[in-house]
Amino acid sequence: MQNDYPQDQKQSSRNAERRQKRDWVVKSVSVIAFIGWISAIVSLVYTGFAQPETENMFTRIFGGDVITTWNSRFVNGAFISILISFFVCLIGLLVNMTRHRRKTDRFNKSIITLGMISFVFAVVFLLAFYI
Repeated sequence: MQNDYPQDQKQSSRNAERRQKRDWVVKSVSVIAFIGWISAIVSLVYTGFAQPETENMFTRIFGGDVITTWNSRFVNGAFISILISFFVCLIGLLVNMTRHRRKTDRFNKSIITLGMISFVFAVVFLLAFYI
């Protein structure tokens, strides 16, 4: 009976939580999520510049020209930055999966949300402008 006690103690020390603070993997997932969101915001800015102009009171009064087509340069920039956001999210999920072994480990919800949003918008861009 005395021989079993050290094994039980050894077993419990193996299962003990040894992580004291966030390691570089967990910190890198947060940085990756931040980079993904920045890329998504850049895509929104590009989309805002790419939109056609709307006719308003001043263009009617002064007879100004209204551009009614999308600016292809900015559309390309928006598409590229949303693709960057999507692939950054995929990398973040892969890195997050390496640190998902214990019951207390969780996936980063921000990366999952941004990955789904960027995938949907990439498909919308493809359907609306490229196909």
